[in-house]
Amino acid sequence: MVASAAFAQATPPVAAPATAPIAAPADPQAVPKAILDSTVSSVVAPSNSPEIAVHVPPVSSSSAEAQVASESKTIFDSVRGHAYNPYGTVGAASTVKDLIKIPGDINEKKFLYVSPTDNIGYTAFPLGNSSAMLGLDNSTSPHGNLAAFVFGYATSDFGFALNYSVSKMWTSDNYTKKDTATTMPGDNIGLYFSFPIGFATFYANASWLTYYTSYSVNNDGDKMKFDYSEIQGYAGLTGKAGSLDYDGYLNVIRTGSTWIDINDEKHIDPDDSYLGVAVHFDAGYTVLQNLNARVIIGANNFVSMKFLDKIKSTNTRGDNIIGFVFSPNILGEVALTQSWLAFVGAKHSLNLIAGNGDRIKDTSILTIAHSDKTGATAGARYQKANWAVEANANADIFNNPFGGFNGNNMFYSFGGFINF
Repeated sequence: MVASAAFAQATPPVAAPATAPIAAPADPQAVPKAILDSTVSSVVAPSNSPEIAVHVPPVSSSSAEAQVASESKTIFDSVRGHAYNPYGTVGAASTVKDLIKIPGDINEKKFLYVSPTDNIGYTAFPLGNSSAMLGLDNSTSPHGNLAAFVFGYATSDFGFALNYSVSKMWTSDNYTKKDTATTMPGDNIGLYFSFPIGFATFYANASWLTYYTSYSVNNDGDKMKFDYSEIQGYAGLTGKAGSLDYDGYLNVIRTGSTWIDINDEKHIDPDDSYLGVAVHFDAGYTVLQNLNARVIIGANNFVSMKFLDKIKSTNTRGDNIIGFVFSPNILGEVALTQSWLAFVGAKHSLNLIAGNGDRIKDTSILTIAHSDKTGATAGARYQKANWAVEANANADIFNNPFGGFNGNNMFYSFGGFINF
């Protein structure tokens, strides 16, 4: 699931879905906790950029149709895996995660993708006159990593996807008269929808997430209940104008943390009870391009407002946090041969934050900070007629190229496709 986000909670997430549903910057350390929140992802919208005319060489196939299809594609326009574009540069090729955020793009896709480093698997296939996608993924919850099931369906007119990750347990003990109902960390249900509107694509998401552990206890008539949950959604437009690709959306999140004690009194956790609103605008511009290579410069930006609840029962005053994040990024890719494609990227962020949620009336805090460091990535894709592998190197491999033989993972991400 795609999840990534603009708001912070006690322990900020990742998850990204997934998403969690909300789009967060790809590097969690790049954004202070006061304005970074859960799920999402920074999942980005698929690119509509012009194809680069580097053709895969003709190959023999048992199906003439498959051969024609493979010859007509360029090395740049296939669906990509998790190793590609980790910094979310807008205008890059579509990834498997993008097909969840923009499920309309599932239409006419036919592939199998498995990544052993990310522990995921996806397949897209024809279903009648339409297309479907099944995914075995993981929840984007920051407080648990439950397995997740993903289903998508698309026609030429619309697409939708469902992310489902739920784990509950009910126990009953007749001897102690104790009944419990427990929601494990990471319960996550999300629904995604998209459709073209001519000049752009409209997309929206709604999701429900429980974090930490929600449970209730009935012990011989004495009842207690603990709930930690959030509801969030976003809606936006993505499209292309010349060499400029854009993705803008509005994100709203509501979180709550309460418990009811054995005296049936309700208590509210002030740190996990707030309303958040954020406006995102991401853009990418193709500054260099020829038959064999291209370079995209981008900026992923958002303005967020977080309104901490006023808790009357404990005389806890409300508070507000306002943040702005500007995150420039670069992506480059080059066809080394007819089968080899190399890709690189870099990013960092500049954060401006007013307030810190201390709920003290007479204090005012303004923070301006760059991310701790600039991030950089490098990877490669090897593609033949109907299969491909992609890998993004772990930074440690440059210090010890043989580190993968001592039990360490030499790849940050590694996955492979079978294309049809």
